[in-house]
Amino acid sequence: MDAVVLAAGKSSRMKTSKSKIFYDLCGKSIISHIVDTLKNSGFEKIIIAANKENEQELSAFGSVVVQKIQNGTAKACELALPYISDDFLVINADSALITPYTLKIAREFFLTKNLDCLLLVAEVDDPTGYGRIVKHESGIRIIEQKDANDDILKISLVSSGIFFLKKDFALTNLPKIDNNNAQGEYYLPDLVKFAKNCDLFEVEKDEILGINTQKEYSNVRKIMQKRIIEAHMQNGVVFIDPDTTYIDINVQIGQDTLIYPNVHIRKNTKIGKNCIIDTGCIIDSCDISDNVVVKPYSVLTGSVIQENCSIGPFSHLRPDNVIKKNVHIGNFVEVKKSILDENTKASHLSYIGDAIVGKNVNVGAGTITCNYDGYKKHQTIIGDNVFIGSDTQLVAPVKIGNDCLIAAGTTVTKDTPPFSLVLSRVPQQVKENWVIEYRKRHEEK
Repeated sequence: MDAVVLAAGKSSRMKTSKSKIFYDLCGKSIISHIVDTLKNSGFEKIIIAANKENEQELSAFGSVVVQKIQNGTAKACELALPYISDDFLVINADSALITPYTLKIAREFFLTKNLDCLLLVAEVDDPTGYGRIVKHESGIRIIEQKDANDDILKISLVSSGIFFLKKDFALTNLPKIDNNNAQGEYYLPDLVKFAKNCDLFEVEKDEILGINTQKEYSNVRKIMQKRIIEAHMQNGVVFIDPDTTYIDINVQIGQDTLIYPNVHIRKNTKIGKNCIIDTGCIIDSCDISDNVVVKPYSVLTGSVIQENCSIGPFSHLRPDNVIKKNVHIGNFVEVKKSILDENTKASHLSYIGDAIVGKNVNVGAGTITCNYDGYKKHQTIIGDNVFIGSDTQLVAPVKIGNDCLIAAGTTVTKDTPPFSLVLSRVPQQVKENWVIEYRKRHEEK
């Protein structure tokens, strides 16, 4: 079975210049959710009815037909008919909460009963904005909000805008639809009045929610976020406060990992078992192994973190880091495009950029890899078992051999051989009683 996605709308009620179907919704665009759901439901061909503005972007998601005149959903569906093989589904591009399970069982119902038309409907608490389902002896009608009288407006059974249709029925009857309504448009829901063999399929009310305003977008996001978190809970992930935790749909989290409030985990992040992600952390596109602790208010992006590491609080891991086993990165440490080997520590107030750091290295407070000369970035290489004292500058490109000791306050500008002591301080001077004489001179003035 094929599917037609109606995506030619202008998103005018969103009050932004961007089409709503490209809004991010828990890590994927709204249109991506629809297309992935259709693929996971077994639909063979996806045809998208687009407008002139979004045609190019939508071509990445399926075959596109362009509705040049915005004159209604029925006309958009007509444009797709030449590319339809047989029976087909019609769905709005913002129906992001419909599930593959629902589409599969509805399709089976449609095929088993050999219907001309099957409409997915739901009972809702607030039917405002929806087409109302009106049943009478001659069949089913869908009355849009602007065309409804007071009695019809009280009806709570509403149309989802999702239809299963026989191709022959659609070919025969779509041209019969007129635009005699408040909007002057050709409504696809009017197709049901021509059906002698039409039925309703009731679904959960959340699944039919559309996105036409910023408020509706926020509401759909909350529902999807709740689904995502509940799925992780079923797999043994612990959330202290699910209502203030934000997890994208493709994130993977291992059993017994503990997530504190106000955490954002984004894109394709993977987190292993028995981890702790503390309050206020933002983790984006990372691969985190088992038994890792990320302390409060740390920001991690595009990094690999191996087992038994401790990150934070207030750490910043920028993209392209590999943090190996048992590494500690402490408060106010920034790491960028670097490899830190096993058992290395950078506990506080340091910048490590474009560096390869060996095993068992101690990076003292205030250590800076000076990697940029104003034109290019340069690499710092630090061997195993190196001790770097506080307030040290490593001016790249530079190599520190194994087992070196860099004295506090040193500026390293040259490669150092193994087992070296490196220092570059100005010799200390002590002038006894100097302060007494200094004060005396000022007091006499």
